[in-house]
Amino acid sequence: MADVIAQIYGIRNVEDARMVIDMGGEHIGVSYGKIKRTPGQLDCERAREIFEGVQPEAVRIGLTVAEDIDEISENLREAMPDVLHLSGDIEGITPDEIAELKSRFPGLKIMQAIPVLAGVPLEEQKVMDYVKDYESVSDFFLIDTKAPSAGDIGATGLTHDRAIDRAIIESTDVPCIIAGGLDASNVAEAIHATHPYGVDSFSLTNYSDERANTDRCKDPAKVEAFIKAAKNA
Repeated sequence: MADVIAQIYGIRNVEDARMVIDMGGEHIGVSYGKIKRTPGQLDCERAREIFEGVQPEAVRIGLTVAEDIDEISENLREAMPDVLHLSGDIEGITPDEIAELKSRFPGLKIMQAIPVLAGVPLEEQKVMDYVKDYESVSDFFLIDTKAPSAGDIGATGLTHDRAIDRAIIESTDVPCIIAGGLDASNVAEAIHATHPYGVDSFSLTNYSDERANTDRCKDPAKVEAFIKAAKNA
C-alpha cells in the first residue's frame, strides 16, 4: 500500500508548521479568515506568514467554515493555500458554487469535508449522496465526525464508525483523508480498516493543558508519535 500522508491541523505559527514537516508530515492545516467564525482561527495575515514560512514541499491547507463564496474569495486573495478545505455545513455551498470558486482561482484544489454522524447507521445518513454530488468538484475528501447539533464539520475529537469511511473510500476515486478522534494509539488500526489516502489529527495532537488554547498548541511528542504510527501502519 502506498504511504499514507499525515495531515496536522491547528497550526497557528510558522514554528509548528515547520516542526510537522520536519517530523515527516505532508499537510499542514490552518483555519483562517477575516471574519472570526471558529475558536483558534487566524486572521489572513498570520495565515499568509505560515504559508510563506513553511518548507516549500509542504502542502498548505486553508480551512474555512464560511458559506459565502465572495467572503471565501476575499480570504483567498489575502492568503492563498494549495488546498481550500470547506468545513462548514456541506449544504451551505453547492457543487456549482465550488466550480465557480475554482474558476476564480485556477490551480486551487478543494478538500470537501464529508460529515459522518457518530452512532447513526450509514443508511440513515446522507454521506453517500454527498460523495456523489461533490466528487466532480473535489480534489480530496476529508471524512470527519459531525456532532449532530453542530453546523460545521469536525474538530470534535470524536470517532465514528470506520466501516463508513471504508464504504466511502471504496465508492470514489477522490483521495480520502480520514479524521475524527485519531491519535498514535488508534491510527494504525484505522488505516488497516479503511485504506485511506491520508490521516488527519487536530484535537489529540494538541497539548492536554492550557497550552492547547495558545498559538503553540501542538504537542511535539504527540505529533511525532502520530506521524510515526501512521507511517509504520
